[in-house]
Amino acid sequence: MDTTTPTNPDASADADKLHAAAGAGRYDLYAGIHKALRLMMSRTLTRVGATDPTAADEVAGALAQLGRLLELCELHLKDENEFVHPALERARAGSAARVAAEHVHHAEAIADLRDLAGLVADSLGIARAAALGRLYRALALFVADNFQHMHVEETAHNALLWAAYGDAELQAIEQAIVASIPPAAMAEALHWFIPALHAGERAAMLDGMRHEMPPEPFAHVLEIARATLDQDQHARLLRALGLPVAPGMMRA
Repeated sequence: MDTTTPTNPDASADADKLHAAAGAGRYDLYAGIHKALRLMMSRTLTRVGATDPTAADEVAGALAQLGRLLELCELHLKDENEFVHPALERARAGSAARVAAEHVHHAEAIADLRDLAGLVADSLGIARAAALGRLYRALALFVADNFQHMHVEETAHNALLWAAYGDAELQAIEQAIVASIPPAAMAEALHWFIPALHAGERAAMLDGMRHEMPPEPFAHVLEIARATLDQDQHARLLRALGLPVAPGMMRA
């Protein structure tokens, strides 16, 4: 399967329309995690670019957030390699070849970013400012490459998945991915999933989690929601879940 993104803007727009029509109402394996990754990538890139190289606390905080982003990216690569690519290959041999090769490149880029982050941490003065600039530019290219990569997955790969599998089968793949994720990594991912989704998606995700989790872990999920959403978003979520909203949380 040729997953090359069309260079002609009109052809690209036509392809997107076809994919959207084919997937209307279908279960999208990529939607939630890609929204979370785009949010985390964008905010991390912005934070690194805004970091004052003379402020040790700012540098440490930006590098820590970058480290968490790279860990989530590595986990995402692993999940797609182990669960999604085999499904694509079963549907059409060779269909995952391009993105599998891109995943190898992404893993190499992650290692390079870690090296650059280490250089920032170990430098001082003018050398730190220069290293931070190098890290920022390299991260910008990494983010740009990933955004293009995710577009191919959401269009060409989704079209193939929708043609080959029913929604229940796609949900089973996603459930296997979720079951494989360590609890600490899941908690980190939820800090980006919850604010990245729109209100309806967010409420549906947490309602599903509420029915699958014991009360104590779900209470932790609600705490992550409280910490990552603004007051109105949080109140709207609680109402959608049928949970009590404290007076004054929702503006009139």
